Amino acid sequence: GLTEFFFNYVPAYNKFRAVTMAMIIAEFGIALLAILALNKLLNKDENKEKEQKLKLAFYITGGITLLVALVPSLFVDFLSSNDYLNNNFDFTSKLASDRESILKSDAWRSFIFILLAAGILWMFVKGKIKKQYVVIILGVLLLSDLWSVDKRYLNETHFVKDNNTTFRPTSADKEILDKNTNQSRVFNYNNPFNESRTSYFHNSIGGYHAAKLLRYQELIDNHLTQNNTSVLSMLNCGWVITPQGEAVESNLTGINPLGNAWFVTEVKMVENANEELDALNGFNPSTTVIVDKRFSDKLTSFTKDESSTIKLDMKSYKPNHLTYNLTNINSDQLAVFSEIYYDKGWNAYIDGEKVPYFRSNYVLRSMIIPKGTTKVEFKFNPSSYSTGENVAYASSILLLLLLGFVSYKELK
Repeated sequence: GLTEFFFNYVPAYNKFRAVTMAMIIAEFGIALLAILALNKLLNKDENKEKEQKLKLAFYITGGITLLVALVPSLFVDFLSSNDYLNNNFDFTSKLASDRESILKSDAWRSFIFILLAAGILWMFVKGKIKKQYVVIILGVLLLSDLWSVDKRYLNETHFVKDNNTTFRPTSADKEILDKNTNQSRVFNYNNPFNESRTSYFHNSIGGYHAAKLLRYQELIDNHLTQNNTSVLSMLNCGWVITPQGEAVESNLTGINPLGNAWFVTEVKMVENANEELDALNGFNPSTTVIVDKRFSDKLTSFTKDESSTIKLDMKSYKPNHLTYNLTNINSDQLAVFSEIYYDKGWNAYIDGEKVPYFRSNYVLRSMIIPKGTTKVEFKFNPSSYSTGENVAYASSILLLLLLGFVSYKELK
């Protein structure tokens, strides 16, 4: 059908997660055409032609909205095929009535805005109002229109007080919050990858997201759903919430949480990502790290020192800035960090100097820690964000300067 044609042949259409997101193209295009039309109307000298086109535009847009407001049933059926299957006639009748009322209300609202805008433009064409005032008044109308619609979706209900929040801590949540002082993660066995309440209170191994990282989704499908204790250990699972809703320390269930970071003694090199994923079955993450051979150039010789320690600094903890304090690093060592590998923005620093790191255990981060290191940091600072921010600032400044220049020329 039409959707399949667009998906296969229209550039970038298949990049939208939901096809309805393509509507943004129409929203942008219509607004751009309106700006171009307004610019032509305000700057063209032939008033007679302006009058004719303004009348035509008003008759078409105003006529359609007025017709929708007066006879909405001509344009849309207010009940879907599923609604007709409902045997409660009184309910479906009221549902249709409510939907009709909403459409009529918005149609009248649109007609009023069209009438006001057309009136302002008509006064300009007749020479009763200056161009600068037209722009200001239309800007106010535009802001009023957008503001009132946006308030339907972002309003006071989105900024509720803490005592009105959706999630209330259960007894299990309270116990974990009281005892989990080292920020270890929590695994909720109650539908773990389609619920979000655990993430509200804790660092959750599960949680819902409509577009998870594919690598993590593969870890879920191949290991977490199989209750692989080695994988749960490397993910620093310190607590589990049982199907009965009870909080249990994970070491009582065969899981050995390894902390936020640790040192290992040996490397198991594999040929590719598939072997890396398979190797997570039955390995000991406290001593062994699994590395794809593509990262072999980032590995150098190392020796684990049992006296060495590496701990996440909880006082300075931020989701986008992780600091690890190290002691007794008397030799080069290989560290594993219980954080998801994502090199598109996460940068590593040793004692303030940017250093490379690599993927290990299919989803985690690793790096060689040189002798004498005292601090390791991970900072999330994607270049795409900073570049986009700079472009946005520069564009805004240029736009303001351009508007100022145009206004100055008009006033002169």
